Amino acid sequence: MVEVSTEAISSLAQYYDQPLRCFTFGDFQLSPMVEEFEEILGCALGGRRPYLFSGFYPLLARISKIVQISAQELDHGKQVRNGVVGIPRKCLEAKARTLAGRGE
Repeated sequence: MVEVSTEAISSLAQYYDQPLRCFTFGDFQLSPMVEEFEEILGCALGGRRPYLFSGFYPLLARISKIVQISAQELDHGKQVRNGVVGIPRKCLEAKARTLAGRGE
């Protein structure tokens, strides 16, 4: 059994930003670093850098290669929310679970 401080949990709960899935304190966000994600996911980046927005969006063909989904399937699954075109997280998470189940 793990001992939990209800006061600490209650205090931190007010700072948790559920849509962003991180803690937000004033003007900064506390979220896991890339190295922590490597540990959580159990896979190393292998010298690759994480994606950082550089003013242009990656090509659909490049995304399809990375997530191992055909470009046509990704194009079909695109949605527009608040004027932004994107691929729903649910779709990518489902693919990640499939790949994880196959050990890829």
